[in-house]
Amino acid sequence: MEKGQVKINFKKCRIAYSDTEKLVGRAVRYSTIPYSDIISYAAQAASVPESNIEISMEALFDAMKFFVMNGHRVQIPHLGTFYLKVHVKSTETKEEFVANFSKNLRNISIRFLPAPELKDKIASTIINTQTDEQEGVVISEAE
Repeated sequence: MEKGQVKINFKKCRIAYSDTEKLVGRAVRYSTIPYSDIISYAAQAASVPESNIEISMEALFDAMKFFVMNGHRVQIPHLGTFYLKVHVKSTETKEEFVANFSKNLRNISIRFLPAPELKDKIASTIINTQTDEQEGVVISEAE
C-alpha cells in the first residue's frame, strides 16, 4: 500500500459565536471510489479471490446496518465507530410525537468517530507548508 496524502484547503470564514474571521481548513475530497475498485484492491492486497471479498463485504454491511439500526455503535478496529444520529422536532405529548414522527423528522445521519490510532496517524504526518494556487497545504505520511 502506498503512503497516504491528504490535501487540506483553507479559507477565511466568519465564526459566528465570536464574531471574528479565522482560517478554517477542510480536507479535499478527490473522487468517489467505485465499490468494484475497493473489492479489487482488497482482493489483491489479501491474495483472496474477489468473490470471497465481495461476499464478506456484503455480510459486513448487513451486520453493520442491523446493529446501527438497532441503536448500537459499530466499531471497526483501526478505523473507528459508526452510529445513527436522529434529529426530531420536539412535541408536547408522547402521542403527538408518535403520530407525527415522520413529519417532525428533521435529519437522519450515520456518524463516524475515528479510532484514536487513525487520528494519531493523521496528526503525526509531515505537513508540507508549500501552498498551491488554491491556498491549500498537503499533509503526507512520513517516509
